Amino acid sequence: MNIRLAHPVWDWILALLFFLFFPFAVLLGLYYPNVILEQGISHRIFYFHVPVAWVALYGPGISAVCAVIYLITKDRIWDTLSLSANKISLLFAIGVLFSGPIWAYLAWGTPWDSTDARLNSFFVLVLSLVAYFLLRFLIVDHNKKYIFSAFLSLFCTVNAILTWGAIRWVDNPGNHPSSVLGKKGMDPDMRLSFWAGVLAYHLLFLILYRVVYRLDKMQAIKDELQD
Repeated sequence: MNIRLAHPVWDWILALLFFLFFPFAVLLGLYYPNVILEQGISHRIFYFHVPVAWVALYGPGISAVCAVIYLITKDRIWDTLSLSANKISLLFAIGVLFSGPIWAYLAWGTPWDSTDARLNSFFVLVLSLVAYFLLRFLIVDHNKKYIFSAFLSLFCTVNAILTWGAIRWVDNPGNHPSSVLGKKGMDPDMRLSFWAGVLAYHLLFLILYRVVYRLDKMQAIKDELQD
């Protein structure tokens, strides 16, 4: 088990970029762009909520790729990489579940719209991620745990894809806005703040992925020594 994500020098580079850019992106989203009149100041949540949601949807895809490689090679390191990606996906998904109802209540007058396809599909994604970790906790046999986890990672990825397409492929009856990358686009101030937030939270994802992976790798080595 000797795969490393990159040379350690990238830890310093990523940390420098993060501490220089992340506060700037957060403050930019809070103070720079004009707000939508119908939503008022609550619109500022957009610059946190949407970038975090994107990462929560990308994470299962990374996990699924690692899971497929594990099923092919049976190399434990790929299960570890898959596990780490799902941990961060669940963390970001929880951030979406907390920020979304706040924005929804201020913008729509209700914290949850049960008719909204995107909200319901995202909630199913969160449940599937919780089921992934519950399964890993309950299954004692390591080989079975890794195999079932790999297939459940694929299931989580299917849920993430369906969530991404919920406002693109179906006639959504709920209040959820259309894709931010739609034909209407965004004003320049909103576009700058949005993409700065996307970059900032992806930097956060990379840093967390490297840290969590190392912790999971140490635990995997301890498990191997016990076996």
